[in-house]
Amino acid sequence: MIVKDMLKKSLYILMCIFVFVNVFLLNVVLHEAGHYAAAVQYGLEPQIEFDIDGVRDALSFSLKSKAIASTSFIDNGNKENLFVIVSMGPFVNLILGLIFMTLFFVFRKKNFFAEMILIAGIVSFGAFVMNILPFEGIDGKVMLDILK
Repeated sequence: MIVKDMLKKSLYILMCIFVFVNVFLLNVVLHEAGHYAAAVQYGLEPQIEFDIDGVRDALSFSLKSKAIASTSFIDNGNKENLFVIVSMGPFVNLILGLIFMTLFFVFRKKNFFAEMILIAGIVSFGAFVMNILPFEGIDGKVMLDILK
């Protein structure tokens, strides 16, 4: 019985890690897609680059900051356009978090599925918060600099 419980808990932990990692990567991809879509709207020829080493570093939970992905585009000098493009990434994370939390409240009965949706919502909201912080190399710093 003890072995069965340990196996059950181990599988649960592995599933939580699996959901966390995949939702984290989903947030990265959709975040950059938000920047990309906004830049396309302004005709700025965006390009998305993913850094596999950055993914490994992010998942190792080190304190050094390294970009996992980035979107580059032609800067037309319009600060309003730039603000919209930069803010679209975190906005997508916020919307994704709201979608997951809405699904959680719909399926909130105590079950495995609801708990995995809750993890997805927390990761998405965490991505939103992290990306609006005013630190160097993060969208929040660029947005703050534009507003100055």
